Amino acid sequence: MTETVERPVTRVARTQASPVARLATAGGIAAFLSAVLIWVCRLWEPSVQYVSQLGATSMPTAPLFNTALLLLAIAAVLVDRSLAFRGGGYVVGWPVATTLLVCGLCFGVASVVTCSPGCPIPFTEGALPQDLIHISFAVLGFVLAIVAMGQVAAIRRRPWMRAASVVTLVAVGLTSFSGAMIALSRGDTTLGGNLEFTAATLAIAWFGVFGLQVAADERRARAKMPDV
Repeated sequence: MTETVERPVTRVARTQASPVARLATAGGIAAFLSAVLIWVCRLWEPSVQYVSQLGATSMPTAPLFNTALLLLAIAAVLVDRSLAFRGGGYVVGWPVATTLLVCGLCFGVASVVTCSPGCPIPFTEGALPQDLIHISFAVLGFVLAIVAMGQVAAIRRRPWMRAASVVTLVAVGLTSFSGAMIALSRGDTTLGGNLEFTAATLAIAWFGVFGLQVAADERRARAKMPDV
């Protein structure tokens, strides 16, 4: 009688989503939703050249864009927590979870401290202290996203995720660097803006894919657990 009661309970427990899988899945979905909202803002204001301008003070897209940026911060932290709870496997130099946590905090600050109208480059005419804070944290967030991609690319776990991380890392690095150089040299703002939006979209999509991959790994690992 004891066995007939315990075994069904064990099977039910194994079919339920673990906290790790739930956190990672929620993080992945939040990242994809963030990308969608940013492109809604982009289509709403097609004349805007650079991503951060969509969230600048007095912009009609500011509430929606800053919500999207906050969602990205939440996505990074959720995936970070899923890795922290899962433990082991995602460490290259230091835990990937640590990189994602600081990355998420940076995007969180950038979503609250927005740039001034026009989002001028810091230390140029018309720039305010909030511009320096916003751009510094936003740039640091994307740099840390690239670092996380590099860490995942170095992990011998899922070959397709390693390849996707390498491709995304290179694409984000090249497009964001090119866009930044064009902006600093005051070149073709349309091209520079398109490159920046491309880099942002790729980076956010990577967060989404990585979150879902972590969730899939956790479900696969639980499915292989022996019955007790």
